Formats: sequence, structure tokens, C-alpha cells
Amino acid sequence: MSQFIESICCEDGEALLLDLHQARLNRTFFTNYGLLARPMKLAKIIRKVPSKEKHKCKVVYDKDNFTIDFQSYQTPTIETLQIVEGGNIDYRFKYENRRALDQLYTLRADQDNIIIVKDGSVTDSYFANLAFYDGEEWWTPDSPLLEGVRRQSLLDQGLIQKTTISLDDLGKFEKVSLINAMLDLGVVEIDIKNINR
Repeated sequence: MSQFIESICCEDGEALLLDLHQARLNRTFFTNYGLLARPMKLAKIIRKVPSKEKHKCKVVYDKDNFTIDFQSYQTPTIETLQIVEGGNIDYRFKYENRRALDQLYTLRADQDNIIIVKDGSVTDSYFANLAFYDGEEWWTPDSPLLEGVRRQSLLDQGLIQKTTISLDDLGKFEKVSLINAMLDLGVVEIDIKNINR
């Protein structure tokens, strides 16, 4: 049976976006284990959060078990991206097994990270959702591989909007930001000219 993960940003002794992580965990549980399954409550199992520095809290779980691990977090340096074709990759749920993503990541050549294209549309990077800036507004692909919690938070706040983005559309944008639970909008930005096709 597959195991799943939630990677939760912890800062100043607080676990962030916990309601959105819980909602995704619940969807994962009910879809994979049935409507009678009883998902764990993240607020109860994450009792003590490190109070200093930024940490990633990694919760690995299945229907009956879970583990928690805290790791100090450093923002990655990413300046270039490689377009790769995702084929039939399916990452609707945040699986612990990332083998299919790992294989795509090896295709990045000498670039820092990847942009995965599926059925002609831009989806995600190796470990983050994407938001593209057109000089006025931020846009995120409407068909991500995984619906991330940071992406959802930014959508809820009206800071980004959803749209279909094809490879031909990339020239309409100035830059792209990688967003995930650990990376807020604008923390890691790449000039659109640094996307290699």
C-alpha cells in the first residue's frame, strides 16, 4: 500500500497552513481508504514545533500509521529551468514514492530544476507549483500535477489566478515563482529567459 506525505512549514514555533494540509490529508484518506476511514488530526499529532529557524515537518502516513520528522530548512537556489515532457505521470496525491518525478528530474541536463508539461500544458516543477508573472498579475496553471497548499492559500487570497498555460504562452510572462508549503510567492523567482526548451 502506498504511503503519503505532508510537508508542513514551521516558523516561530507554529505549523503554517495547517487547515489546508488537513483538508488535503482528508481527501487523500477518503479517496484511498474509503469514506469510513478515520484520518489523523495534524493539530493533535504535531505537538511540539521547533521555535527557532524555519523547519520542514514531514509527516509520512498510511491508513494505520504515521511518522513525523523535523528538518531545518534552507531556501534552494534555483536560477534555470528545463522543460520536460511528463507523459502519463500521475501525482494527484502527495505520494512518498516520487520515482516518476525523480526520473523526470534527471532530464534537466545542466539546469537547476524542471517544468513538467503534460498534454501540452504547463503543470508543476519537480517539487513546487508554479506562478507566472505577466507584469501585472500572477497566474498559476489550472492543471497542476498536485494541488499544493500554498497555491490554494494564494488563490483563496486572490493573489494568483488560474489559467491554462501552454509552452507558447511562456513568452507572455516576465518571470516564474516556485511555490510550495515552504516557499511563498516571490521567494524563488526565475527569469522567463532562463527556461530552456
